[in-house]
Amino acid sequence: MSHSTDLPRTRVAVVLVEGDRVLLVRHTKKDKSYWLLPGGGLDYGEGIAECARREIREETGLEIQVERFLYLSEAIAPDRSRHILNITVLGRLAGGELTTPDEEVLDAVQWFPIVELPTLTLYPAIQPHLLASHAAGFVHEMRYLGSIWT
Repeated sequence: MSHSTDLPRTRVAVVLVEGDRVLLVRHTKKDKSYWLLPGGGLDYGEGIAECARREIREETGLEIQVERFLYLSEAIAPDRSRHILNITVLGRLAGGELTTPDEEVLDAVQWFPIVELPTLTLYPAIQPHLLASHAAGFVHEMRYLGSIWT
């Protein structure tokens, strides 16, 4: 159980779109597989854009530029044992070569047609927001999506 002095974990995620496809990474833990936008934990003293670039490089081998902030959401476990602050940014491909890292949990990196998002187990479950943002060209201001725990 968390204590009141614990801080939420901050995760920076990147929406990287190529045409009508979005890049996702698959995590497998304890016989459970799910997809995520590539990204990871923000380190102390690290800027959000710096974190996004580092995580994309580590998880996909790609280089990006951060274009804008898209979403802010939270994931708070019902028993309050976990609290994650999710910051989602829009990235633009700037180089590199797509690879799957040799990691225990992350076992796939794949481009998906955006229209397939509703068929995937995606955490956090922001598929409707991604579909709407893509249809509108990702031109909206940053949106707070609320607390999304799956």
